[in-house]
Amino acid sequence: MDQQTNIEPEQKPEQEPESLPESLAEAQTSPREELVQAIVLNIRQLFEEASNDQVLARFRQVHPVDQGEALTSLSEDIRRLLLENLIPAETADILEELEPEEAVEVFQGLGNQELAGILDQTSRDVSADILQLQSQERQEAILAIMTDPQEVVTLLQYREDSAGGLMTLDYPVVRETLSTPNAMDQLRLLGPEAENINSILVVDDGNRLVGTLSITRLALARPTAVIGDIADRDTISVTADTDQEECVRLMERYNLIQLPVVDNDGKLTGVILAEDMVDVVEEEATEDMYRIASVAGERVMGPLRNSLRRRLPWLYINLGTALFAGLMISFFESTITKVVALAIFLPVVAGQGGIGGTQTVTLVVRSMALGDVPRHLGIRLLVREMSLGLINGALLGVVVGLVAYAWKGNGTLGIVLGLAMLGNMVVAGLAGAGVPLLLRRFGMDPAVSSAVFVTTFTDVIGFLMFLGLAAAFINYLV
Repeated sequence: MDQQTNIEPEQKPEQEPESLPESLAEAQTSPREELVQAIVLNIRQLFEEASNDQVLARFRQVHPVDQGEALTSLSEDIRRLLLENLIPAETADILEELEPEEAVEVFQGLGNQELAGILDQTSRDVSADILQLQSQERQEAILAIMTDPQEVVTLLQYREDSAGGLMTLDYPVVRETLSTPNAMDQLRLLGPEAENINSILVVDDGNRLVGTLSITRLALARPTAVIGDIADRDTISVTADTDQEECVRLMERYNLIQLPVVDNDGKLTGVILAEDMVDVVEEEATEDMYRIASVAGERVMGPLRNSLRRRLPWLYINLGTALFAGLMISFFESTITKVVALAIFLPVVAGQGGIGGTQTVTLVVRSMALGDVPRHLGIRLLVREMSLGLINGALLGVVVGLVAYAWKGNGTLGIVLGLAMLGNMVVAGLAGAGVPLLLRRFGMDPAVSSAVFVTTFTDVIGFLMFLGLAAAFINYLV
């Protein structure tokens, strides 16, 4: 190993950088997966062939975002080598870029002392997110070691998916009684931390939020002006227990770059930044989509046991509904026996109803998540989707009826099929909108496997309509 360390770098000094983009421009033009994979392969090669110092030096050339992703793919030995040799500030930069769950996985081998030192260098909200995923015993042990844990303790009392769990405490605040020169001096004391600040929060002497003030307006104000006179007092805020979805809706609706968080007395407790809401938006949209498909809480490469536990119950439920639909068909065995062609068109009626219902339920669930479907619009939504189902059903019914007539030469079969299609599309619209509305009415998440219930409705009702009409007109079908 030592011999390789002394010889190999001299033999291949120009080949090593080839697998890792050195410049920012090169990194930006590389797909993220390829870039991270190149980093991982390069670090592994150096770990085998070069010295530990060279491994560390190459790793330090990488952006913290890519460092974090690379660490999740590296072996435990390499990960330990890197983490043991990085200074706490460097490790904290990586921690800031990882999802809390990934961070816990990457840093699980560190002792309490090492992790406490890193968290001391990390922003308070990120530290709180990491500690929330630790056991109560380890959480208390790390807090006891940290230099200044008080703000982290404050954040830990809030739910992760609430405004309190999302807010940061590190944000510039000035009193309304200050003059503009004094306020500018107060901002200068922040130093580099103030680089990305677009506006400041204004409070009164009791720390109650009274408004906001843009940096531009502050810089252009007269030296004799008082902050309270130039602040914008039309401020939107939330309390610490406000759900994160509501925070997202408010920031999108009013185009906010920050959302102040206050207590019941109006006193400022923190602020939610727009950059912190990006992950929330993605998380909420993904969660709704996964719940519709009954795979909530899964990861594509997650533990097999977790996937089985989450999918299998809903697959059993779906099996039960499928058997129930089969039971409906069994009631019309004699009808199908007399007109075998009916069996050909059963999937057509049920399939179109299922697609129509899934379209509606996806649209309605997502609209509910965005706050576009208030409770008083429920009836209006049902009428709209029923009308849409009626129009779609009529247009589809005419086409499928003509196809059945041209194929089987039986006009009655075409009429029966067309009417069944019409009725099932109306049911699809009603079920697609009605099931999420009903789930919300009973305090349940509208996204929870709405598609399973909707397809059950369309399958069963579609079979009943088609075969029921066929039984009624059996003398004209034979």
